[in-house]
Amino acid sequence: MQSEQEHFISEHTVMAVFTSQGQVGGPCRYMPATRRQNHQCRKESGLPETIREARRLATTHCEDQFRYDRWNCSIEIRGKRNIFKKLYKETAFVHALTAAAMTHSIARACAEGRMTKCSCGPGKQNRPDQSFQWGGCNDNLKHGKRVTRSFLDLRGGDSDEVTEILRHDSEVGIEALSALMKDKCKCHGVSGSCSMKTCWKKLSDFNATATLLRQKYNQAVRKAPNTRTIRRDVPTSRTKKPKQRRKKQSQYTTLYYLETSPTYCSVTKDRQCLHPDNCANLCCGRGHVTRVFKQIEKCRCRFNNGRCCQLICDYCQRYEDRYFCK
Repeated sequence: MQSEQEHFISEHTVMAVFTSQGQVGGPCRYMPATRRQNHQCRKESGLPETIREARRLATTHCEDQFRYDRWNCSIEIRGKRNIFKKLYKETAFVHALTAAAMTHSIARACAEGRMTKCSCGPGKQNRPDQSFQWGGCNDNLKHGKRVTRSFLDLRGGDSDEVTEILRHDSEVGIEALSALMKDKCKCHGVSGSCSMKTCWKKLSDFNATATLLRQKYNQAVRKAPNTRTIRRDVPTSRTKKPKQRRKKQSQYTTLYYLETSPTYCSVTKDRQCLHPDNCANLCCGRGHVTRVFKQIEKCRCRFNNGRCCQLICDYCQRYEDRYFCK
């Protein structure tokens, strides 16, 4: 039987992935984990490093997306409160982003040979009428989804409302990543003639996924408590996936949350604004200060003696105003 601490960590795995820094011991090394997760890290060599890479992706892209918003991906709200205590819109976004980052990191690690239980993703069958041939090494999105869903316990059975919504939001992140997968091609032929072209499936840069999830954050829907209208398309051990000839449209397109977000005004002091209009919102009416910074940069660059290819430049001073919340 799991201890109370392990049960808590199991219900808050995304918090553990998103907030843990440095090595903490155990097979997963970079995050506190349950027995099941530790077994998964022990069984699949390369998974701990991939989880650490997923955390880097999630945190850096989250901070970039919310750089000039009141909430800038900080976990703390005020005192001992944090965004994982309730299901805010920000909580939903972090769950979606973390699930997407884990899937992305695992899929790439498989293709690059950094994990032992997987390799390149499954290829597609070539057809005579195609102008290219499928080949190369696909990013293994299928394995990335499977490992992420298992690690984050997204295939669980009946559960409380909050857990069900967070599982849904995590699937929204995975679906956003999947929708942006693209074909990458390479030409072959004499003198670049491209007489033959080889293509393979590759994940988009993760910034595209983070940008798409930011749009879903802006359009997130608040659900009334105790409603159970979320449809789960991932089959569980208790349900059988119905046979369908046509591709079913995904239901994982909308982020859901339960609680109205706090103002986050207590964490915006000394934050840099984008411009005075942005300061009006970011600083919560407290006002801002303007500081002047001197920049030294290259200017008036030209070729030495008018000849190629040695470039020489002057150095010019430029003054830039920056704005900070009081």
